[in-house]
Parts: sequence; C-alpha cells; structure tokens
Amino acid sequence: MQLTGKVVHWRDDKGFGFVVPDNDKQQLFFHIRDFADTKIRPAEGARLQFSLGVDKHGRPLATQLAVITPAAMATAKNEPVVIDLDYTQDVALYFRCAFLVLVVVALLFGTLPYVLPILYIEASLFTYWLYQADKTAAIARQRQRLPEQSLQLFSLIGGWPGALLAQKKLAHKRRKFLFQREFLLVIIGNGLLLLWLLSQHGKLFLGRLALWS
Repeated sequence: MQLTGKVVHWRDDKGFGFVVPDNDKQQLFFHIRDFADTKIRPAEGARLQFSLGVDKHGRPLATQLAVITPAAMATAKNEPVVIDLDYTQDVALYFRCAFLVLVVVALLFGTLPYVLPILYIEASLFTYWLYQADKTAAIARQRQRLPEQSLQLFSLIGGWPGALLAQKKLAHKRRKFLFQREFLLVIIGNGLLLLWLLSQHGKLFLGRLALWS
C-alpha cells in the first residue's frame, strides 16, 4: 500500500529522517538507502511517497521512498507566508514620523508645492506595501491584521494612488462597502486639500508659514 506524507526531520550528515503520513501524527523513520533514486537528498518540508515496513525490532518505518514534491514547492503550496505585522506597524510609525518631518521642512523652506509629487510617490509606494502585507496576512488566515484606519490614513496623506493600484492588483478591500465609502471620502478630502494648496489662497497661506524662502 502506497502512502504519502511530509518530511518533518532530516539529518543529511547521517542520511536518515522522519516522515509523518497524511492524516496521521505518527513519525516514521526512513533512511536514504531506501530511495529508489540514490541521488535524491530529501529535506524538511518535502512530500514523499512510500510503503509501510518494519525494522528488525518490529517497529514501523517508511520504505520504497520517492519524492513527489520538493521542499521548496511543498512549503510554497501548503504553508502560507506569515507576516510579522508588529514589525510592519513599527515601520509604518517610522514612515509617518519621517513623512511629517519632510512636510514641516518643506513648509519652513516654502518648497511644499515643489516636493508634493515626491511625497505622493513615496506615500503611494508605502501604502501599496501595507496593502500587500495585509493581503498576505489575510491569505495566511492570521488573527492579527493591519487596522483599516491605518490604511485609510496613509491614503489620506497622499498614498491613495498606491492604495487604488493595490486594491486592483491584489484584489484587496475592493468588496467591503464601508471601507470603499471611507476610501472615496479620503480621496475627495485629499483632492480638495491639494487643490486648495495649489490655489492662490493656499500659496499665500504657505508663504506666511515659510521662514526661509
């Protein structure tokens, strides 16, 4: 009877390891000499096809082994990538601080209208990265997720083009009505602010704030 299972331990220097059959928790010993292909070097995470046998002491082991899925492919297929969202949120905090510093410096030097394209590009790239991290967490069914308010905040400060691209390319947050309604208001609010900053009144206001120009 042919069984399949996953390698959970492998000692390449000793040439032996353990495989856990599908729908079973018992670890079965196997040895490199029992592979049909003598050039095979299995690794943890690889999926094997094998027969059930016994050693000289009557203990069950895996024999007549063959690799059906290499370790890298098995990991990619069966084990979704887990995202460290605590680290992601820490990076987001640092980005917000750096972004605020850049805006303040641009205001003081009276150069905000000229650096706006750069700020929008930076915010959009970072917002896309946040959407991608949250999408990966969703695929992995992680309990922790990025707060939607955080995604909307980065869209509000200029990252909405990146958010729009992420929603389309990653198919993320597109079907949540409340989120999309807030996202639309964010785009409108950011657009109105941008138009005001570029208007005559906005330029006069920025001129009063500038200490060096």
